[in-house]
Amino acid sequence: MKISNFSVKQLTVLASIFMAATFVICYLTFRYFFTYDLAVERALTQQQEEVHRVKTLLRIQKNDLAKNLMDYASWDDVADYIVGHNDELLHDSLNDHSFSSLEVSGVFIFDPNVSLVWGRLYDYVEDKELSYQAIRYKFGALLADSLRSPTDKVTSYIKFLVLNDQPHLMATSRVCNSEGIACDKGFMMMIKPIGQEFSRTLRQATGLTVEIKTKHELDSFEHLAENVSVIEKLDYQNESTVFVEIHHSAKIPDFITWRELSAVLAFAVFMFAFNLGLAHIIVKPVKRARSALDSLMSGNASILTEQDSFISYEMRDFVYRINEVFNQLEAKQKELEWLALHDSLTKVGNRRSLQQYWDSLLEQRDQRHISLLLIDIDYFKPFNDHYGHIEGDRVLQQVASCLVQTPTQSEKFVARFGGEEFCVVLSSESKIDNQQEAEWLRASIAELQILHEYSPIAGGITVSIGVADCALQPFDELQDIFLVADAALYQAKDLGRNKFVIHSL
Repeated sequence: MKISNFSVKQLTVLASIFMAATFVICYLTFRYFFTYDLAVERALTQQQEEVHRVKTLLRIQKNDLAKNLMDYASWDDVADYIVGHNDELLHDSLNDHSFSSLEVSGVFIFDPNVSLVWGRLYDYVEDKELSYQAIRYKFGALLADSLRSPTDKVTSYIKFLVLNDQPHLMATSRVCNSEGIACDKGFMMMIKPIGQEFSRTLRQATGLTVEIKTKHELDSFEHLAENVSVIEKLDYQNESTVFVEIHHSAKIPDFITWRELSAVLAFAVFMFAFNLGLAHIIVKPVKRARSALDSLMSGNASILTEQDSFISYEMRDFVYRINEVFNQLEAKQKELEWLALHDSLTKVGNRRSLQQYWDSLLEQRDQRHISLLLIDIDYFKPFNDHYGHIEGDRVLQQVASCLVQTPTQSEKFVARFGGEEFCVVLSSESKIDNQQEAEWLRASIAELQILHEYSPIAGGITVSIGVADCALQPFDELQDIFLVADAALYQAKDLGRNKFVIHSL
């Protein structure tokens, strides 16, 4: 069924349904592309900040462990112990209290040949000794970074380590003298647990649930819950064996809740009823408006009663008549637009269209060469004074037509600048031969052989031309280019007229 056969009521219902549906679609679209997207972006930014806080705390823990290790490694008592001259070191500085205050579970001292001099793995929380058999034959690999380190200063290296299926931080360094140099006394290693106790410390410092797991404890990355990030850490073999699992407090929001969706749908229903009533009220005057339009066109008055019916046939007839009026207005508008952009006498562009054309060229300023030519009819005032303004207008029309039709190797735009002055804009993707272009224009005007008995330089109409060669760098302001072209034009006049002068920017 064609839409023209629907009643206004039917069309109103369809329009109301369409508007309600459009509202819901627009709301969801806006929600997705703006509100929801911004909320997700904000949540992700906050999650990144939370990850950064955890990384910072991990870095602080590593730095504390490195500092503690370097304090011991650059202590003469440790060097003396390696050569067997300081047995009090173990009793005074590496006792149970030392392990607890340093929050380390393991300390190992090696001679320069990487032979273990003394080592202990101790759980200071449970107060029990632990076995370090799992790393006893890996000391060379664990000390690899320190073995390659320079011996002129104390340097520590921090790695992650899985020991007895628990994650740890491991720091290694060369043993130096008390000045932190001559680091050839041996090697030292400290091991710090980063299990549940460390996780509680992170939770207290960041307010986040942070779990440090080994590779065997971590679930597959594909099954990670939403709003959970994982930081991978490399061990001494550069393998991912320790993972920091962060449960974010900043949650990625749901796209829309049922409560919000219910509110949107309720509002859509309200919009449907409101639009239905409003459309019914608005459509009533359609017939009256059509009759009023008829009366306006015929010059008669029209009186409508409230009993007039409003169906789609009248609506269609009303639209047709409005279209007729709009077509007439459109034709007038096009005529006015043409007059607004053209000189009514010469039919070429005017200053307004010249500015618009120049603005369009500026958008391509990196690709196109541009030249502006300012053209003045020589001794035009004497021509007007002796031949009359009607002949003067005819000359302006002939000159304008000649400027448009003169052959060129560039794209050309011609406008009347004012009085007997014209402006020609040339543009090209290659360099413009301004001398050739100006000569073509000058010669074309001379070849018209328009009689001018009162010209002191020739028997016919001639022109003087000033050229501003912008090349690939035109000024943003057209007035600045005109100043350059105008100066060239005045120079051409001073040289005797019927000439052209080119100035480069």
